This record gives sequence, structure tokens and C-alpha cells, in this order.
Amino acid sequence: NGATTVVWRRWDGSKYIVQASTRAAGSSTFGGAVDLSTAGQDAESQQVAIAADGATTVVWRRLEGLNVIVQASTRPAGSSTFGGAVDLSAAGRNAFDPQVAVAADGATTVVWRRDDGFNFIVQASTRPAGSGSGTFGAAQDLSAAGLDTAAPQVAVAVDGVTTVVWSSWNGVNSIVKASTRPAGSGSGTFGAAEDLSAEGQDALGPQVAVADDGATTVAWSRNNGVDGRIVQARTRPAGSSTFGVAENLSATGQNADHLQVAVAVDGAITVVWYRWNGSAFIVQASTRAAGPGTFGAAENLSATGQWASAPQVAVGVDGAATVVWELDGPTYSRIQESTSGGTPYSLTLTRSGAGSGSVSSSPAGIDCGLVCSYGFSLSTSVTLTAAPAAGSSFTGWSGSGCSGTSTCTVVMSEARAVTAEFAVVPPGSFNLAVSKSGTGGGTVSSSPAGINCGSDCSETLVDGSSVTLTATPAAGSSFTGWSGSGCSGTSTCTVTMLGARSVTAEFTANAPPPKPSNVFPTPTVKVGASALVSSVRVPGPGTVTQIVTRSVKKKSKSVKITVCKATRKATKAGTVKLTCKLSSATRKARAKGSLRISMKTTFAPTGGLPASKTQVVTLKRKR
Repeated sequence: NGATTVVWRRWDGSKYIVQASTRAAGSSTFGGAVDLSTAGQDAESQQVAIAADGATTVVWRRLEGLNVIVQASTRPAGSSTFGGAVDLSAAGRNAFDPQVAVAADGATTVVWRRDDGFNFIVQASTRPAGSGSGTFGAAQDLSAAGLDTAAPQVAVAVDGVTTVVWSSWNGVNSIVKASTRPAGSGSGTFGAAEDLSAEGQDALGPQVAVADDGATTVAWSRNNGVDGRIVQARTRPAGSSTFGVAENLSATGQNADHLQVAVAVDGAITVVWYRWNGSAFIVQASTRAAGPGTFGAAENLSATGQWASAPQVAVGVDGAATVVWELDGPTYSRIQESTSGGTPYSLTLTRSGAGSGSVSSSPAGIDCGLVCSYGFSLSTSVTLTAAPAAGSSFTGWSGSGCSGTSTCTVVMSEARAVTAEFAVVPPGSFNLAVSKSGTGGGTVSSSPAGINCGSDCSETLVDGSSVTLTATPAAGSSFTGWSGSGCSGTSTCTVTMLGARSVTAEFTANAPPPKPSNVFPTPTVKVGASALVSSVRVPGPGTVTQIVTRSVKKKSKSVKITVCKATRKATKAGTVKLTCKLSSATRKARAKGSLRISMKTTFAPTGGLPASKTQVVTLKRKR
């Protein structure tokens, strides 16, 4: 019904607590923040899901004594108050990465991963349909014991079929697995885990999405064993119990990672990711139309030469898919977006004033003159340019936030109307019009004063007078030259007004300096009697550091101690071997029984930002 709930974590002066705020249906104002987690211990990793009847469930993980457990709070349908926090994971062991999904009938499923004493396993708990703020069922193990897991995700079809995906260590590599609970089973049992990615190479970061007809698509990033990571996907068609073959969505040759998946009402699937192109990361997308078929070729969404990351995708009820990502420039970050499909919105252009002229648009559509109204898709950015006729001058825009005499840019979030005003040039005078082009930014000023383009890009000047134009590029841009009215080069431009004049200044965006890649696959590890030998595949020169720790209890508290450290420099792309010698204390403890250690491997590329991979390894007892 349009009610919106936002959740976050907030520092209360001593610990982090989970809070929520809701904007009721039909309201423009969010209500006050309410505390969901109990004060006194840190809480984080909050997620929220809302049932069709408005029942809202929030999950998070919270420190309880010495361990972290998964908790939930529910606001029943029709209520304004959240209930108290309830424990979903069992006490005594750490639990991480909670995710929540709600079926059409209100059945709510929460998944997480929990330490079983040796490894992290995926678990799930469900509150059946019709139970309101009732009780969640006992946790069910979805992954097999003895093997570590990561990144659980859950999605529910309209008919209630629930699919959970995760990546699992099989002793050699990480592979993507799925477990499914049939329709109508509510708090019933999930089936045995199914392998989705092929063995032999690491597959990580699975994402799952379900169409209204029940077709389920899972995508992930997998090492191709040669030259990086590729994005793959498998789909289980509506009514089927079997996933189809894996499709490669990204091209081989460079790393592709951090994917997201969204599905339209008609079942069309869009997968987005970012991929190294040899000099920078670019955002790409691939779409499979509704119904059976295959994914289309990968499409570049972000511009080459820029540094794009963290893509997210959402699909509107009309099928328009919008992708946003973070774009890094030389001195700034900003968000960009790309939109496809959707319903067109009308942009109407009106000309006013005693003078005359025309208006054109980019992208094409408006040519007013002839066509003064055109339909553009949702979120399209339309730039309007005015050109006065002989004996007239352009004096400015009005409407839809436009003003001044430069170009006018409107974003089509709704129907828009813009007016362009033209005036008659007095006898013995002529109009000087300045425009800007190119990928960069900057301003043009005049001497004597009058042009400040910027916003004022048109001036009426006396016949025979001279004006000197100066171009000043914006930060991150360069001025690349004049054109029109006899001007050229990159110095100043002097125009003599023996008639109407038009001059264009071109600015070009400077290419951002390339950032070295810090993407590397999870290291392979060989466990020896006295050392760990890791093979780390790096994309270029830099420094590889490994810190290995384990938890021990001291005075009833769990503390981390260092097992070993190792560092090695890489002079080029390739495989670096690290030998991390186990401490004497670790070797003695290992003689008494198996040990569980955490290995954090960090690659800091020369001139770039470091990135880390953490993996858990079990050291078997060694007498």
C-alpha cells in the first residue's frame, strides 16, 4: 500500500543498536526512530522484508555474551509497534549474514550461517503463513557439516517455493549450492543441497531472483582457471525442479565480480556486474527476455576510461530496468545511472518573445521548428539547445528548472514543459551566441563583459564592435579548441560583429589515472607440519601479506592470538607463494587436537588500494 520502512544501525554512545522508521501509506513524513535490538551489546547486519498484508520483519545479528546470534523483530499487520527481539540461531556459537524473505501468503524465512564448532554451516528458520508475529520454527541445517560456507541468500516464489543459495568449500574449491523447499510447505523441510557451479575452480558471491511464474535464476562469479573471474548463471524454469546448464554472461580475459540480479514482472532477468577491461573497472549488464532462451551479449553501461564499481539494479512494474553505480573521477565520486525500457513521458517545448529561432534536443526528438513535443523514456536526460534566427537573439529558458541562455537539461521523471524566449535584435546590432561541446566542462567569458557561459551564453552587440572570448576549463577537463566565426586553436577568440556570430568552445574530460587492480582469487593453501604454504594469484606488482590467527580462551574470554605472519613482494602479475611458519605454541596445541584458524591475505597493488580475502582452515591434529 506504499508504506515504507527503513532500518539501520546507530551508535547509542556505547554500542551499536538496530533502529527503524516508517512512513505510513499516504504520508510524506517518516515517524520517529524506534529501537529494535536491546541496548548493551553491539548489533549489525540488519535486513528488512514486508509481507503483502504489511507485516514487517527485521533481522540482524547481535553479540550475546561471548557469541553473536541472529535475532528478529516483527510488526504484525495493522500494528504500529514492533515486538520484542527473538533469538533465531541457537546460543553458544557465532552466527552471521542473516537474510530474510517473505512469501505471498506471509510465510517468512530467515537464513544465516553458524559456527558448528568446526565450520560455518547454512541454517534456516521459518515462521509459517498466518502466524502474524508468532513463533519461528527450529533452525534447519541446509549445508553439510565439515565444510565452510559463505554468502547465503534467499528468495521466495509467488507459490511459496523457497530457494536458498550459498557458496561452500568442498575441500578443494568453493562451489555454489542451492537448497529448495517446495510450495505449500511453510515450515516444512528444505531438500538436499544441489551443486550449481562446476567443480575445479572457486565460485563465489551467489545471488538469486524469482519471477512471478516461479522461474528461478542464480548467478555467481567463478574463476575460469586461466585469466580471471567470469559471471555465470543457471535458471530453473517455471514448473521444473531442475536447473539448466550454466551460461557465461561476462567475457573471459578479465575479472568480473560483485554481481546483482533483478527480475521483471514478465520474467525478464537482468544481471549486472563490474569487470576489469585492462585499465579500469566498467559496469556491464546482460538480459534474458521473458520466457525460455539465453542471456544476451554483455552491454557496457559505464563509459570506458572511467572507474566504475558497486552496481545495483532494480526493475519497475513497467519492466524498465535501472542500474546505478559509483563512478570515481580524478578528485570525486558520484552516482550514475542507466535506464532501459519503460513508459515515455512527454517533453513539450514552447517558443515565446518577439524574436524567432529554433530548439533541438539530444537525444534527438525535439526539432522546434517542426516538432515541439516528444516522448522520452523514464529517467532520460534531455539537453535542449536554442538557435536564434537572423535578426533575433535568444534571451533565456523558463520551466522545468531551466534558466539562462546556455543549454537546458531536463530529466524525464514526469511530463515536462520548457519555454524558450527569443527577442528582436535592435537595428545596427547583431547577436553573438556561444555554445559548449565535448565531454568535459568549463566556462566562456567575454571582454568587454556580457558573455558568462556558464548561464549567459548570448549577447546583443553593436555592428562593427569586437569582443574577445576566453575559455576556462573546469577541474578535470581541458579546453581543446574553438570553432565557428573564424575562431580556432586554444588561445582567446576575437570576433568582429559584422553580422550575427556563433562560436563553439569544446572541452574534453581528462582521463582519470588508471588504478591498479587489487582483485585476486581466494588463495589455495597447503597445510604442512610446521608451515602453511599459500599460492596467491595477483594481477600485477605489489605486496602480499598474510596474517593467520586463532581464538583461544583466557579467563573465560575468547581472544585472538597470532599463529604466523608472512609477506612477499610481487614484481609482476602471476602466482606468489607465501610460507607462513606456525608458532611453537600453535604446533604444541595442534599436537593435542585439531585447530581452526583464520587466514587473512591482503594484496596491496603498487600505487593502488589494498584488498583482502579471509578464509577459515582446519589444522588436523599432528602429533
